[in-house]
Amino acid sequence: MRALVFVTAALVVSLPGMTGIAGGFQGELGMELTLLPHVLLDSSLELSYGFGAGTVSSFTQFSLGTWVWQEFSGEGSFGPFSWEAHLLFGPSTVDFLYDELILRTSFAGLELGLYAAQLSDAVLGGPADGAALMVSGEFGEMELESITEFGARPEGIEIFHAATGLSRKYTTDPRVPGSGLTGEKVSLKGAPLCCGLSTGAELYWTKEQGFEHLKFSLEGVGLWSCPEITADIEVTFELQTKSVVITPEVEAPGIGACFVPYLSVITDNKGLDSEIEGIQLSALEWECDLDDVRLRGLTVLDRCNWAISTEEYGSELVERWRADEEGIQYYTDYWELLSVEAKGPGCCGEWKITLNAYFGDDPGLFGWSMGYLRLEIPLAEGLRAWVLLQVDTSGVHPLSFGGHWSR
Repeated sequence: MRALVFVTAALVVSLPGMTGIAGGFQGELGMELTLLPHVLLDSSLELSYGFGAGTVSSFTQFSLGTWVWQEFSGEGSFGPFSWEAHLLFGPSTVDFLYDELILRTSFAGLELGLYAAQLSDAVLGGPADGAALMVSGEFGEMELESITEFGARPEGIEIFHAATGLSRKYTTDPRVPGSGLTGEKVSLKGAPLCCGLSTGAELYWTKEQGFEHLKFSLEGVGLWSCPEITADIEVTFELQTKSVVITPEVEAPGIGACFVPYLSVITDNKGLDSEIEGIQLSALEWECDLDDVRLRGLTVLDRCNWAISTEEYGSELVERWRADEEGIQYYTDYWELLSVEAKGPGCCGEWKITLNAYFGDDPGLFGWSMGYLRLEIPLAEGLRAWVLLQVDTSGVHPLSFGGHWSR
């Protein structure tokens, strides 16, 4: 019932603009054919219609002959307000899954956002519903933000289809059904200090646990009086622990290269006193941009606390606890990545190629564990095709071809 209330509210906001229809239909069609290790065919269709107050759209996705997702969405504005709404169904099981309504406005130099969502009991973590109020403002170079949680967090949620592995992502993550105030987060960013430094702070409190954490960050700390070598420092205080992460960055402007070691401070907490026992090198990252070619490497040294995210999440270095909290998928068996990305002009757009080599504990050459290749090329105006090949020590997983057409 509340799902219908959310969607109805979004439509009511947009009704005054219906009288001045000025837009039209647009569509996007995507198809993916997987040949190995099994033959699969996935397809998706998105239709949208623009009118005076915004846009409404429909997204449909099929996989393995199963109607996986049916989503209805809308966005637009009405006076000083902007709105965004999503409604997700699982047609294969005839289930309502998720709905979301976001309202934003500006007032007296402040940005206000109301986020509301609910999750059905057909989804892992449901039933749940909640809302969150975000207020932010800029004061000179500083940005102050407050998030008041009423059973939800506006930090993102990903809903998976168990049989196919397909997923949909949204902004509002409902956590607690039928609850009042559940948490408060206040953060300060970009507070200027001397010598070109800036600092930030974040305080998080929840009704269930009380004090959660207090973070302090310092950005752009110069090292050894060398402007090409800087470091970011983050100190996190939790109820019983304290952590310090130092991220130096070395830039070589002449060749567009950058080297980033990730350091952690090891402390021994003895009562109220903390002794620094050493500094641990947790991970390494380097990158070199050569016009239209990007070379990149990642190495994980602290395997218990760091990992490499999957290609869907950018193949970036992530802390495991943070990835688990934010729903970021990562590899558990690959500890090093060498990547080459290239792009260039095509007949009617830009072609792109990504080639990744992952290394782990497998007995392959130099510990090679998996190769990833994706090539995307334009075929015509609004029409693109791509091929994806992923190979590990046990074979091809997968070999896929696909295309995307938009009008």
